[in-house]
Amino acid sequence: MAEFTYKAYSKTGDLVIDRIAAPDQAEAVSTLAMRGLAVFELRADRKAVAGGRTRLSSRTLGVFCRQMATMLESDLPIDEALALLARDTDPKAAALAKQLHTAMLQGATASAALAAASTRVPDFMVGLVAAGETGGTLAEVFERLADSFEGQARIAETLVSALVYPAVLGATAIGSLVLVLTVVAPALAPVFAGAGDKTPLPAQLLMAASEGLRNYWGAMVLGILLVVLVAAMGLRTPGGRAAMSRFLLKAPLVGPVVANTEGSRVLYSLAALLDNGVNLTAALEIATGATSNETVAADIDRVTSEVRQGERLSEALARSTVFPPSAGQMAAVGEKAGGVEKLLRHCARGMEESAQRHVRRLMAIATPALTIFLGVLVGGIVLSLLSAIMSVNDLALSGTS
Repeated sequence: MAEFTYKAYSKTGDLVIDRIAAPDQAEAVSTLAMRGLAVFELRADRKAVAGGRTRLSSRTLGVFCRQMATMLESDLPIDEALALLARDTDPKAAALAKQLHTAMLQGATASAALAAASTRVPDFMVGLVAAGETGGTLAEVFERLADSFEGQARIAETLVSALVYPAVLGATAIGSLVLVLTVVAPALAPVFAGAGDKTPLPAQLLMAASEGLRNYWGAMVLGILLVVLVAAMGLRTPGGRAAMSRFLLKAPLVGPVVANTEGSRVLYSLAALLDNGVNLTAALEIATGATSNETVAADIDRVTSEVRQGERLSEALARSTVFPPSAGQMAAVGEKAGGVEKLLRHCARGMEESAQRHVRRLMAIATPALTIFLGVLVGGIVLSLLSAIMSVNDLALSGTS
């Protein structure tokens, strides 16, 4: 028997957080469903997890949800929709659809099947599907999920596209430096050998760097791999993840991109949950799963706690160190007008656009700066070689005269 921690809704809409013992995830979900609980998060103890669950990309989930929304809006039964999606060209999306279809044929609900799937999906997706099943609005739920995932995918694709040129430029520069140090510099070593102690300092430094790279490249590669391994192990610890989360939010230029990206994900999810009738406290609990940044998650936990104690959402968001002041202002307007979810979605869209602007601005600064830096670096090495050769020639000419 394995131990699982779960979060679920009772028939009265209350949030239930508890533990259950079961042979596997599917059995745990089935047992909880018989108790009248709609599970939206189910996590096995670390010892019970074998291998880990793969995570689908935002792009794949967006396509999956968009197709589900289209078919359900056409009055196609959900089991037939999943059967069609099981033949999707995306193997990961097809595998998820096949698992859900099999589980539903065995009597599980869509939300329970998602919670027990071997492919990991965000907690807020499970919670939204559970709310949609209760309210009979699954088509609308998948439509909103598609909007949310497509927004996340747009930001991710903007970041990747912006990093392609600097990455290619950096790789080219590193390759050029390695070529100079391992091929060009050794070929010129005999030229400097005859100069002895009169070899110019730039040439001495260049030859030393070339010799060090050629003789100790294995130790250098091993050292780099060791640093990467230690960093990766550090990031797997709670302290390491928390430190990295704080660093990313406070880092110059990068911080605003991370804050707006993570914040927009949370607000999109929160708005979608509220749209489907989930009460505010439960919606905040679920929306926390939309962010991978622990500092942002901690801030949402603080907001949740204050709202649970009777505070207004706008007041709790206004004291946030992560969300912009506009989030609290939008929430305040929504509370007065009776449409918080609409204003939160508008704020999320604004944060998404702000993240994209910051990325474009960052790349507009970083790309020419990197080009100039690498040009100076490579040019400096070449000039050092040329000046050293000219110095040796001058020494040879003066020695013959």
